[in-house]
Order: sequence, then structure tokens, then C-alpha cells
Amino acid sequence: MSKGFIICVDDEVSVLETLTEQLRARFGKSHEIESAQSGEEALSLINEILESQELVELIISDQVMPGMKGDEFLKEVHKKLPDAIKIMLTGQAGLDSAIHAINHGGLSRYFEKPWDIDQFSEEIQALLDKFHANLENQRLIASLNQKIAELEKS
Repeated sequence: MSKGFIICVDDEVSVLETLTEQLRARFGKSHEIESAQSGEEALSLINEILESQELVELIISDQVMPGMKGDEFLKEVHKKLPDAIKIMLTGQAGLDSAIHAINHGGLSRYFEKPWDIDQFSEEIQALLDKFHANLENQRLIASLNQKIAELEKS
């Protein structure tokens, strides 16, 4: 099975590099870790991944970025990938943007900078486990529906 993708989006290069390095150390064996410096760049990256029939499992986005803000970016991602895990990791966002991301962007978690990598990794692992359980459930339901359709034909 191919690796799923984790996408990190932040306009601050040092934050983005730290986050991607930490995630590669923790999840690099099971996931491809990619990064983008803007919502627009991340959407383009996500489109490339989807065109290659790969699976985007998790998106981590900053809120305050030039151009497209994190909550608007997550709203666009949610339209394409409603089942993907979406995390907002920010040091400057207010409650309004978090609520907007929850209501319109399918936000799974909200973390403040600076983050504790151990706690952050535990949360990510729990979310990924839930994501994979949901995928397996969808596969089993599709298989059951196919068997029911076959039985109804006979």
C-alpha cells in the first residue's frame, strides 16, 4: 500500500521546516510529508496528489497567511476532501476564525503555537487511526453492498 500524504501549510519558513522535520521523524515511515507556504500553493499540491490517485489524509494549516487565510483554505480543502483530517496550528488566530474553520472547513483540531510535539503527535496518531478505521468501514460497506446486489440477482 502506498503512503498517505500529510500536507503542512505555513508562510513562516522556519515554522514550516520545523513542523515538517518533526512530522517526518514521527510519521515518515507511513506518510509522505509535503509542505506549502500558502493556501494557493497547497491547493495546487493537493490537486497534483489527487491526480496521481494518491490519498491526502491530513492537512495542517496556519491561520494568518498572506492571501488566502487558513480558515478559507480549509473550507476549499473540505470541498475536495471532506474526509481528510484538518488541523489549524496558529499563534494569532482568534476564536472567530477557529469557529469559521470548524463550521465550514471540517476542522478536526485546533492547536496553538508553540506546540508540544509529543502531545501534537499523539493527537495526530489518534486522528490518523480514526481516519483509517473510517476508510476500512467504507470498504466493508461497499463490499457488503456488492454482495447484497449479487444475492438479489440470483
